[in-house]
Amino acid sequence: MTNKDPLKQIEEGKTSLTIMDDADRIYDSSVFYNPRMVINRDFTLLMLETIAKLDKKPLIYVDPLAGTGVRSFRILNELSSDVVEHLFISDKNPKAVGIIEENSTHHENKEKITIQRAEAFVLISQLMTEKIFPDVIDLDPFGSPVEFFEVSVKALRRKQGFLFATATDTQVLCGRYSEACFRIYNAHPTRYHLCHEVALRILLYNILISAGRLGLAIHPIISINHEHFLRVKVKILESKDKANLQHKEQGYVHFCPKCSYFDVKRIKQPFGLANCPICNSEIETAGPLWLGSLYDKKYLKTMITQLESTDLPTKMQIEKILKIMSEEEELPFFYFLPYVLRQLRKEGISRQQVIDGLRSEGFKASRTIFDPEGLKTDASYSELATILEKY
Repeated sequence: MTNKDPLKQIEEGKTSLTIMDDADRIYDSSVFYNPRMVINRDFTLLMLETIAKLDKKPLIYVDPLAGTGVRSFRILNELSSDVVEHLFISDKNPKAVGIIEENSTHHENKEKITIQRAEAFVLISQLMTEKIFPDVIDLDPFGSPVEFFEVSVKALRRKQGFLFATATDTQVLCGRYSEACFRIYNAHPTRYHLCHEVALRILLYNILISAGRLGLAIHPIISINHEHFLRVKVKILESKDKANLQHKEQGYVHFCPKCSYFDVKRIKQPFGLANCPICNSEIETAGPLWLGSLYDKKYLKTMITQLESTDLPTKMQIEKILKIMSEEEELPFFYFLPYVLRQLRKEGISRQQVIDGLRSEGFKASRTIFDPEGLKTDASYSELATILEKY
C-alpha cells in the first residue's frame, strides 16, 4: 500500500475500518471486502463467545486469509477481552497486509495481534513449528477452502480446536458446474431442491476425509447456507476409534426430482433403483457426502442465549436461523412438500398440519432451514402418504 492508494472509511458493527476504494465493483478491488458477508462475520463473533464460554478459556484465533482484516478487528474491538488471547492475521497480498497494518493503528489491545504477509499454508505451518497451537482457524477464501483443510486440521489437533470454513463457490457445490465439483470436492452435487443441504454435506465430507487421514474425527457445531455462501464450524477430535466409526457416516442420497422421494445409503449399502418407485422418473444420486448431524444443539442453545445480550447488525436474522436449527430434526435430507402433495393430488394442506399429523403417529417431524416448504421426517414416503390421505 502506498500514500497514493485510494482509501475510504467504513463501519461494520461497532468497528471502523479503512478499506481500498480502487474499483467500482467489490470483486475488482485490489483488497477484497464484501459488505454482504456481515452476517457471516456476526456468526463468527457469536460462535467465539460461545466457545469461550463453554470451554472457559481465552482463544488463540488464526485468520490466514484476512483481506482487510475486518473479521479480526471486529473480534478485537467488539468481544470482551477474555474471549481471545491472541489473533494471528495474515494475507499473501502485500496491499492487504498494508491495509491490515493501517487498521491496527486505530485499535486498542494491539499487543494481542500478530500481522504477517504469508500464504495461508505457510502461516499455519509456521505456527506449528513454533509450538503455537490454535484454538480456532478461520478459512474465508474467495472460492473453495478445501485446499487448506489438511494443514488446518493438523494444526488444530493438539487442542482439539475448531475449524471454521466458508465456501463461496456455491455454483460449483450447488450443481451448476458439476464436473468442477467432482474435480475439486470429489463428489457429485445436484441442482434440484436438495442442493443446499447436499452442498454443505459435501463440504463436511471433505473435512472428514482430511481429518480421517490423520486419525481425527469431526464434530459439526453449526452448518449454514445463506444467500451466496456456505459456512461450517467443526470441532476436531483426537480419536482414531471415532474417526474409524465416523467413516460409516459417508454415503449418498438417491432422490427423485419430480415427486421428492429419497433414500439415504451408507457407502457400502447397495441401491439398485434406476427409476423412482413412486412416479417412475429417473433417480438422481448426489455424493459421497457427510450423513451425520449438521448441528450441536448444546452450542446452538448457548448461542441463542448469548445473542440476547448482543446488538449485532444481523441479530434478527441470526435469531430466526438459530431458532429453526434448534427445532430441526437431526435427519439427513427432507421432502419438498409441494412435490409430494402434487404427486398425491392433495392441496390446501399446510406444512404444520403434516408435521402435527406425523408427530401424532409417533414419527419425528420438523421444518428445515434449507427450504420454507421442506419437511424433515423419519417417515418413509409411503408412511407420509398414509398420513396425508387423512386430510
